[in-house]
Amino acid sequence: MLFIFASRSRPREDRYLHARVALMCVGAGLGLAGMLLDIGWLIWIALAALLAGLALRHLRTRDPRADEEGVDQASAP
Repeated sequence: MLFIFASRSRPREDRYLHARVALMCVGAGLGLAGMLLDIGWLIWIALAALLAGLALRHLRTRDPRADEEGVDQASAP
């Protein structure tokens, strides 16, 4: 029940997964450090890192073979 919104389809390869996770972790760490030390510019850098991690989500590329297989499976009885 915890993963109610998880996709039930076959997992896809994501070239940018490690970069996204790294940017999110760095952004979260910098954000916490900026809030603890009360450094405004560090918080803005953290926000930029978090937004860059979110932007990488839209650069995700699919394997063309996965799309073809999905079409073949959908049209098969």
